[in-house]
Amino acid sequence: MTIALDAMGGDRAPDQNIDGAREYVRAGGRAQLILVGRRAELEPRVRAAGLDAEIVDAPDVVGMGEHPSAALRRRSGTSIGVATQLVKEGRAAAVVSAGNTGAMMASAVLMLGRIAKIDRPALSQAIPTQSGRMLCLLDMGATVDTDARNLLQFAIMGSLFMERVHGIANPSVGLLNLGEEAGKGSRVLQEAEALLRRSGLNFYGNVEGIDIPRGTVNVVVCDGLLGNAVVKAMEGTLDYIRTVLRRDIFGGPLGKIAGLLAAPGIQRFRRSFDYEIFGGAPLLGVNGVAIVTHGRARPRMIRYAIEVAERAAGSGLVEAIRAGLEERAETLAAPR
Repeated sequence: MTIALDAMGGDRAPDQNIDGAREYVRAGGRAQLILVGRRAELEPRVRAAGLDAEIVDAPDVVGMGEHPSAALRRRSGTSIGVATQLVKEGRAAAVVSAGNTGAMMASAVLMLGRIAKIDRPALSQAIPTQSGRMLCLLDMGATVDTDARNLLQFAIMGSLFMERVHGIANPSVGLLNLGEEAGKGSRVLQEAEALLRRSGLNFYGNVEGIDIPRGTVNVVVCDGLLGNAVVKAMEGTLDYIRTVLRRDIFGGPLGKIAGLLAAPGIQRFRRSFDYEIFGGAPLLGVNGVAIVTHGRARPRMIRYAIEVAERAAGSGLVEAIRAGLEERAETLAAPR
């Protein structure tokens, strides 16, 4: 298996990508890596890192603040575009990028195309929970305007992702809503609930925001605007808790002593909310494996994103989504 890594994507590129690729190899990663980016910048760094990886030249980079579609249309040699093209040509089984998220999504949709019966792609995000159960939230921002059938498609893809990539048998699915009772929410949510109940999925029912950190279900489905807001709010809350712990509880001489005494518990807390190991967010619904990770990703997060790509490609995730959609063709064909 070969995986293409957009080596120029991210706030600290290319160094964090090269270091992350090296961590992946040292951790026993089985895929061969192709680093895509400006050859003149990459070659000396790759040699210095002792990394055995192919380099494919891409002279241009989509900036983090650029309009993604416009940048891809104007310039054909961007690192994101070239890396995605390698998947389209069959030279790579997956593409990973910490670059401009919109450009990565646009590149995947334009170059790889959508899977048949998928109207809109969805960006999924694995989230640690207090129950220890892994939870997948989608959509994370790929599709803002959704209808009931889109949400059903998201649920099918999320279920297969958790099953194939994370080894969770018969994952439970919840629809993010105003309350747990049946018939809640907007017309779209009510229609989606009805479709999910007859979909053949392990549908738990409606869930609320509080069920996400609790880990009540394995898959939570919502539109991209809501999903993005939920995850950003959770990240901000976690940063706030960490700041308060450092400043108000473990700050000062007595706080340092308390910190030493509480060190085992603090380490367990950090591990339970270690979002870096969940840093690879697959764009589900496209004809290929495309993994998006944080622009501020450090090497460890890059390593885990590559590992997610390896598992997704190796487990036949795209083929499984196609088969899952065929199995539920009747439900998907229900009138809007």
